[in-house]
Parts: sequence; C-alpha cells; structure tokens
Amino acid sequence: MREPYGEQPHNPYAVDPTSVDASAGESSLGESAHRESAHRESAFGESPGAVGREDSPPPVGRDRPRIWPSLLLPLISLVAFLLSSLVMMVVAFYVVHGEFSPRMMVSAEAMQTVSASRVGLLLLVVAPQLALVLPTLIAAALSPVGFSKRLSLVRGHWPLWAWVAAALTTPLIGFISSIAVGSLMEESESLKMMSDIFRGHGETGFLIPLAILIGATPAFCEEFLFRGYVQTRLNRRIGPALGIFLSSALFAVFHMDLIHIIAVFPLGVYLGVIAWRSASLIPAMLGHFVNNSISVFAVVLGPETQDQDPSPEMALFLLVVIGLGLLGALLTAVAMWRLPVPPPARLTPEPAIS
Repeated sequence: MREPYGEQPHNPYAVDPTSVDASAGESSLGESAHRESAHRESAFGESPGAVGREDSPPPVGRDRPRIWPSLLLPLISLVAFLLSSLVMMVVAFYVVHGEFSPRMMVSAEAMQTVSASRVGLLLLVVAPQLALVLPTLIAAALSPVGFSKRLSLVRGHWPLWAWVAAALTTPLIGFISSIAVGSLMEESESLKMMSDIFRGHGETGFLIPLAILIGATPAFCEEFLFRGYVQTRLNRRIGPALGIFLSSALFAVFHMDLIHIIAVFPLGVYLGVIAWRSASLIPAMLGHFVNNSISVFAVVLGPETQDQDPSPEMALFLLVVIGLGLLGALLTAVAMWRLPVPPPARLTPEPAIS
C-alpha cells in the first residue's frame, strides 16, 4: 500500500470542472504526477527518465522517443572512432619511429613495433575510445531528460550484491561463447595479433596496467553508447526484447571482425539484460570491465597455441574464474527471480541523483 504524502490528496482526474478553474486543475494534476514519479523512484530506485514537462504528465506519445537517434548516433560514433584511429596511428608512428610514411601503415613489422610500445598502445587504444564516446556525451548533455537519466547512470533497484554477482558471471558468459565459436571457426589474424600484443606487454611487467586499461576504457566508452544511450531509448520505443537485441547487434558489429562479432554478441545480450533488469547501467559497466580484464589475464597466462598444455597457474586461474562465475550466475538468477522487473519508464525531466 502506498504511503500518503502528508495529507491524502483527492484524485485530480476526478475533479469537477465546474468547481475549479483550468489553472487550478492543471496545478493539481501536475502535483499528482510529481508524487507518482517520486513514489516509483522510491520503490524501484532511480530509473531513466524521458522528455516531458516537470509540472504536468507527459503527453501521450512523448514516452516513446524517436528511434532514428538510436541508429544515427552509433554511426556517428563509428566514424569518429575510425577517424581518431587513423590520426592516432600517424601520431604513434611519429612517436615510436620518429617518422611516418603511408607504406608503414601496411607494414606488419612497423605496426607491431608501435603496438609493442606502451605509449603507442595508449595512443591506439585510449584516444579512439574517447572519440567513440564523445558524441554520446554530447547527446546526453543536450538531452532535456538530464545526463544521468539519459545514460541510465542511476542507482537502479538492485542491491550491491546483485551488481557483484552479475559482474562475476560475465567472464563465464564470454568463456562459454569463446569456446563455442572457437570450436567452429579458426581464430582470425586480427585476434591473433591482438593476443600477441597483450602477451608481449604482459610478459614485460605491464600485465596489471594493461588489464585495467583494456578493461576500463571499453567499460565506460562502449557501455555509455550501446547500453546507456542506444538501449535505453530503444527499450522505451520498441520494448526491452527488441531493444536489447538491436543494441547488442550494434555492439557486436562495432568489433568489425567476424569471429569477434559472433563471440561478443551473447555477451552484449547478457549485459543488456543486466542493465534493463537492474534499471542501471552500472552493473553492465562492472561486468564489461571484469570480462575484459579477465580476458587479458587469460591471454597472457594461457598457452600460445592450442596444442600446448596450460600451465599450473593458468589452470588455477581458470578454476577460480569458473567457480566465481558459477556462484555469480546462481546469485544473478536469484536476483532475476526475487527482484521486480522494472516498470515501463515514464518521461520526467527531474534530475537523477548520481
């Protein structure tokens, strides 16, 4: 039963129009909508809002945002990512080699030298990711809903233990997906090159910083775009099932390598479900960070070829990851079962408390 807010108000929608003037009716209706929004947030935690007047309920149809920004923004972000990657590649060649020529861009040896440099790796990884997320940050900042609510950077209604459980489950999802794809398809050359780069940095004492870098950068930048902005809008427009599917497909296609696309799609779906059910982007960000960081450790500690046996350290590492993943999956299932499904979000421009 909902607790009364001070004095119990009468139903504003049942007001006799002959007993009050129009302005009084609008004021009462606005206060009721504001109370209802506050009650929803207290029951389910803060949930992403959408466009509407603060002192009156949003008009019918405004709860369903336009779909074209959800499709245009990833395209703009992809262009920004590719342009930044090209520029940073030139800068990295100058920093590492002291010169640049177009022939160097098609030279595997020159590229490996740049990637083996810690400065070169930072330039090639961080700057393009920042360029990727910049259009999202601008769009969210210009949104009348408010930055935090537009990107679902809110508390949501899951407790902290459910956040941790969902994050621990993520590497298990990625591990199962990688095994399934690897049993059917050979590893691509680009993924082999990436593994060699990670292994080279990890074996020179840069393992932990590398894991944090590869874990944190996409966890912020990619999640802001795909689960924060795109999925939040699509869920309101076409429902969570299609919204999660489409945002996960865009997330997978962004990786631009066929093997990688197939392997990360289930991960994108899982992160999308977590973000939706928790009514917050933060658990998905944590899960993305844990998955990528664990992947870096697995590449560095694991055997270079499939015919090699894993080292005792790698076997222990996998045992711990799988064990924590199974425990996390059990607790995540409990959270899914016991905690309520978030109600359809109404559009209110009230600022979120981050």
